[in-house]
Amino acid sequence: MPPQTEPLPNQKPPSRRILYLAGGEAVPVSQDAMIFSLPFTQLCPEELARIAPDLVVFPLFNASLDAIVVLTRLNALGYCGRCLVLTPRLPKPQLIEAELRGYKGAMQVELLTSDAPRY
Repeated sequence: MPPQTEPLPNQKPPSRRILYLAGGEAVPVSQDAMIFSLPFTQLCPEELARIAPDLVVFPLFNASLDAIVVLTRLNALGYCGRCLVLTPRLPKPQLIEAELRGYKGAMQVELLTSDAPRY
């Protein structure tokens, strides 16, 4: 999927590149970052190289995969950046975060907890 609209000629390009791994749905527009949305099934070396993300964002789990699967694939592809794992409120998030860090390779993994409803 192509990135959001390109900056105008007199605008400074966004300084960050964010990859949102989910179902390929639309992502919010940001002036601070180029945000790409890609279904997990399309995550491959070529797409990762094309997007060259500073940050990869994905859910802790959904109907077809979980964060361990995503981290394992990112590690196998040689990704060494930051990962932000979206999660509902959990009773002991530090335990989940510790488990995820065991699969991270050279990546930095962080949880982001939200009470926002999932659609």
